[in-house]
Amino acid sequence: MLFSEYVDNLTSHGKCSFSLVEIKKTLNKKEAALRSSIAHLLAKGDLVSPAKGFYIIVPLEYQVLGCLPAEHFVPYLMEYWGCQYYAALLTAARYHGATHQSVQVFQVIVPTPRYPITCGKVKIDFIVNKNLDKTPIQKIITAKSMLTISTPEGAAMDLMNYPNQSGGLNHIATVLSELQESMKPEKLLSLAESQKILSWKQRLGYLLEVIGATQLVEGLKAHLKQQKRLDYIPLIPGIKDSGKIKKNTTWKIFENATIESDI
Repeated sequence: MLFSEYVDNLTSHGKCSFSLVEIKKTLNKKEAALRSSIAHLLAKGDLVSPAKGFYIIVPLEYQVLGCLPAEHFVPYLMEYWGCQYYAALLTAARYHGATHQSVQVFQVIVPTPRYPITCGKVKIDFIVNKNLDKTPIQKIITAKSMLTISTPEGAAMDLMNYPNQSGGLNHIATVLSELQESMKPEKLLSLAESQKILSWKQRLGYLLEVIGATQLVEGLKAHLKQQKRLDYIPLIPGIKDSGKIKKNTTWKIFENATIESDI
């Protein structure tokens, strides 16, 4: 089989990527010859390589993008790396209906540090969470793949734990205003009960109350009341109470910022 036939065969079967290891096994050709064939298609823009030894087939309709959309190939890239992952934060929130704010970067949670990827106009950021298996996930079908993403409740937790990667609290409040429609009170409570860290629960409860998500708030309130010790924390991490900042006694929050949702 010729290399061009191999690529065409993948495309005809709905596949969008391959690795150098795979084609060496399948075509039984010398690596130098394979690399020459790959380089030819790379130069034409028919292939791109977001990671060493991993290639994406770019159909004509996506060549202006210089890559496939990240959701199409991220699952295959993660499989190639042997890396646990899930699409997270603002990316996950978008899949759950929070579309008011455009997402410029595809955000992925992974257990160990990885460099960001730029593939044509597609950008992927990797955020490290060594305990990512504690986050509830689900799978969704995309045009080319089965993508793993956090659940709405998991996305809300991550937004609170990674505020800098989520555009800050005002942006998060806007996202939560839309995300709340997909969140279930019983699932949020179950997640809260499974997590030891309290600070994200306090901040999330505060923000949900600000945006009027009453049904989601009650379970968190009851859960936090059961905690033996609940310390006051700043709404924006890193700023301590000066004695003049207003306190929210329900969530034990120092209100060192004013939250304004865009919705």
